[in-house]
Amino acid sequence: MKTVIMGAVLACGLVSAANAQADRPMTQFTRSALLSALSGIDAETEEQSGKTNISVTFDNGLMADALLMACDDEGTSSNCLGTSILVTYETPDDATPAKLREAINEYNYRQNFGRAYLDPDGQISLRMYIIADGGITMANYKRQLALFSLSAAKLPDYVYGE
Repeated sequence: MKTVIMGAVLACGLVSAANAQADRPMTQFTRSALLSALSGIDAETEEQSGKTNISVTFDNGLMADALLMACDDEGTSSNCLGTSILVTYETPDDATPAKLREAINEYNYRQNFGRAYLDPDGQISLRMYIIADGGITMANYKRQLALFSLSAAKLPDYVYGE
């Protein structure tokens, strides 16, 4: 009986150690951690040879561009402190700059995951930046990415009135 109880205690200890390892905060982002987080929320990714950015299609169909930033070496994306996710939208031909600003301001006021803006070329853009400074768990990383995709899918309602 002692052997069975001791085995159960050891098994619980191993499970707890594995869970503690998985919940240990990351203090830097890696390409493999980003790909794992995106895969963990059922997003599809496509890497392109020689490029540091990753094309992402979230499970709701939203397409984005992911990039690790604030890296010791930007070319290899090593020891990075930031993750940037960027979504761009078609600018309606009939929308005035004032109407676009109004729609984007309303989105930014009501939604909390990312910041919408008009880029210098007049392209509607939405970006979220996640930092690893101070540590972030993989569960939190995944959750922020998932919440961004849900929030970003709402921007067309503001811009196009859909």
